[in-house]
Amino acid sequence: MKDWFRFVGKNKRLLNFGFLFNFFSSFGQTFFISLFVPFWITSFEISNASFGVLYASVTIISAGLLSISGRFIDSMSLRNFSFIVFTGLIMSTIILSQANTLFVLMIGLLLVRFFGQGLMTHTAATGIAVYFDSNRGKALGFTALGNPAGQFFLPLLVVPLIAFTGWQYSLLYLVVLALLVVLPTIWTIGNMDDAEVNTVAKTSKVIPKERYLKSPQFWLIASNIFVIPFIGTAIFLYQFTIGQSKGWDAAWVSFSFAFFAVFSAASLLFSGNLVDRYSGIKLFPLYLIPTVAALLVIALIDHKWVFPLFYTLLGISSGLGSTVKTAMQVEVYGKSNLGKIRSYFSTMLVLSTALGPPVFGYFIDHNFSFSTIMLVTAGIVIGIIILSFKLSAKVR
Repeated sequence: MKDWFRFVGKNKRLLNFGFLFNFFSSFGQTFFISLFVPFWITSFEISNASFGVLYASVTIISAGLLSISGRFIDSMSLRNFSFIVFTGLIMSTIILSQANTLFVLMIGLLLVRFFGQGLMTHTAATGIAVYFDSNRGKALGFTALGNPAGQFFLPLLVVPLIAFTGWQYSLLYLVVLALLVVLPTIWTIGNMDDAEVNTVAKTSKVIPKERYLKSPQFWLIASNIFVIPFIGTAIFLYQFTIGQSKGWDAAWVSFSFAFFAVFSAASLLFSGNLVDRYSGIKLFPLYLIPTVAALLVIALIDHKWVFPLFYTLLGISSGLGSTVKTAMQVEVYGKSNLGKIRSYFSTMLVLSTALGPPVFGYFIDHNFSFSTIMLVTAGIVIGIIILSFKLSAKVR
């Protein structure tokens, strides 16, 4: 524990930057946006199904934009790139707050998904991964805690804020909060990234994307990265439907979900030490094993305590994976083109969040039992784990 405090104290400026960028990426995350959905459906007189189509569409478009823009972090200083990304997030949130037509709402959602879920998390992970070497795992684990922190604190702030001020003013108040907290943090990293981060980019050889996209290794890694957000987003969206099919009330479902946030955060702390000790490549196949266990227990057991256990296991995989996946990408592809390669993988991640709900929804609507869906999904994940073991052995 003393090592942790010493490490954080020595690198507090960059770690604070990464934590806050992950925290405020929440503005573009599904859990945050879902808090406003009932008000948009009422205000714009659209159905839940219509909003779902709109949301999936802007998410897919944002994924395409991310694959194009994420590479620019390789050729800019971290401070300059971060300032552009954060400015984009602020402007997109303001546009969203002023939505008075469905078209403006769509543009606002597209931009907050692109800058929030996409570039804010991409900037935090890439910047931290490039800057740190020996303690990369600790740094990635600590800064990624911004995600569960946002998931915990922002709903507690937003729900009463909407009740007192309305959904539009609540977004503007959150913009002010983000400006006050994040802008000074971006300024503090100005003197520390030019020599370390930018030198790597300027002396690196540009690798064409075809070299990545034609590689079987790329697609195997992508399939591994795709799994948890694909499953997680679908489960989060349909968790009350799942609870109803199992005979669990809404309060129990909400209670169970808290286990995901707690164990995801705890796993992030442990993941840093594990990565620094064993490497991301060695851990790459292993972090998905709790996900398989989660899918199997919820498919085979109907007792209500299985849902907290399910979210515990899924949270462990999510927390471990957040650090392991980024560390593995640095170890396999190096630092020089990390922004470019991470933008491709981040695109896959964003796409998975768009595709998970409709795929699961299709099978639910066609009367496949939830247990069958979970068992088939577990089989697919096991196949990905086996292939990931082969990749891990080959890379080493």
